[in-house]
Amino acid sequence: MSGDRQVVASAYGASVQVSAPAGVIAALTQLVSPYIDVAPVGGLVDAPHVQVCASPPSQDVWRRMVLESEYEPDRVVWVDAARRRMALTDEHEDWTVQQLLRSVRYLLRWQAYARGDLFLHGGLVRAEDTGIAFLGHKRSGKTSSILSALLHGGADFVSNDDVVLTDSDDETGALTGHGSPRTVNVRTDALLALARDTPALLSLLSDTSHPTNDFPGRHRTRDAIHSSTGDVLPGSVWVRCAELSHVTGRSLLPESRVDMVVLPRFDSALDGPVMTRLTPQEAYRALSEHVEETATKYDPYLAAWFPATDADRRARLLRRLADGTPCYQLTQDIGRLADATSLLLATRAAAGPVA
Repeated sequence: MSGDRQVVASAYGASVQVSAPAGVIAALTQLVSPYIDVAPVGGLVDAPHVQVCASPPSQDVWRRMVLESEYEPDRVVWVDAARRRMALTDEHEDWTVQQLLRSVRYLLRWQAYARGDLFLHGGLVRAEDTGIAFLGHKRSGKTSSILSALLHGGADFVSNDDVVLTDSDDETGALTGHGSPRTVNVRTDALLALARDTPALLSLLSDTSHPTNDFPGRHRTRDAIHSSTGDVLPGSVWVRCAELSHVTGRSLLPESRVDMVVLPRFDSALDGPVMTRLTPQEAYRALSEHVEETATKYDPYLAAWFPATDADRRARLLRRLADGTPCYQLTQDIGRLADATSLLLATRAAAGPVA
C-alpha cells in the first residue's frame, strides 16, 4: 500500500516486523516508548509480521479471527499461520493503533515465553534503588499498591499487570524484570481513595486517550459505581503508561532488577498495615500461584506458532526468585495506602542496602 512504512519492533531480545501507514507507525512508536524500540527495517527480518491494510486480505491463506470482549468492540484479525503473519484493517485510527500495539506486544511476549523467560501476574516499580514486584490475583491490590508507591514512595514505574523475568548480568545475582506498554487498568474506587491526597489523579477519569474509556462496555454498565456526590462513574479506567507517568510525575523504566517481592491483600479491619516475611518454601508456593501458564491469554491461536517452550528454564528462574529474593505478604486497608507504602519502604531499609 502506498505510503506504508516497514519497521522492526524489538524488546528483550525479541522482534516483530510491522508494515503500516506512516501515521500509524508514528503513533505506535510514541505509545510503546520506552519499552519497545521501533526502527527501520535494515535487511531481511526473520520474525513474525503484522501488517495494517486498507481492506482485508483476499488470499485463501488468510483466516479471519474474531475475539469478543465485554469492554470494547470485537477484535478482528486475519491470520496466516504458515508464514506467521497477522493483518489488521485500518478502519478507525485510535483502535487501529491500539490493536496493532497489542499484536506486537503479544508476539514479543510469545518469543520470550518460548525461550523460557518467567512470566508473573504482577507489576514492578523501582523505589530508592530497589526493584519491588507486586504479585497477586485480580483485585488483590497490586495496582493500588503500585500507584501508592509512585505517589507516596517516589517510585518509578516499570510495569503493572505483567512482568517478564529473565537472568541478569548484575553481580548481585538478582533477576531482571522487563516492563511492557500495557495499559494500566485502575479501579475507580482505588483511584478515588488515592485522589484524597493527590487530587490530580481525578483527571484520569476524563483525560485519558485509551478508546475503551469511551466505549459503553461493562465498565460503564454492570461495573459502574456512584461517587460520594451521586455521580455515576465507570468501574475502572484504562490509563496509558505515559499518562500515568505524567500525572504522578514519575519516570517510566523499561526494566529493573527485582530485589523484593510483595504479595498484597486488603483487610479493612486492620489498625494499620502489616508486612510478613515469607520463608523460601512459603515464597515458592505463593509465587507459583502467580506464574502465567502461557505468554498471553489473548489471541490464543498464537500458541500454535510457538509449540516448543523452555519450561525447565522457567522452573529454574522461579526457584531462584523464591530462594534468593525477600518475599513479603502485605496486608493493608485501601483507605490507608500511604501508610502501607511507608511500612514497605521501612521494611526494605531495615533489611539493609541492596548488595
